[in-house]
Amino acid sequence: MNDYMVNIWIDSIQNAKKSFVDAWIKEESMSAPLNTFVDAQTAFTKVMIKSYTDFANATGETVSKMVK
Repeated sequence: MNDYMVNIWIDSIQNAKKSFVDAWIKEESMSAPLNTFVDAQTAFTKVMIKSYTDFANATGETVSKMVK
């Protein structure tokens, strides 16, 4: 799966979280920090998945070179 597809999946989950917050917490002073937290989760998750994918690809390439 490419980064674009992974990011769509991550964004859809995180947008659902933000929609939940917006639907149930009407007070802006309470919902703003929660939405900021969801944004931080989104950024972290995207970086984590990208790092994992890069590591897995590098490992696969190294192993395939060793087998040849």
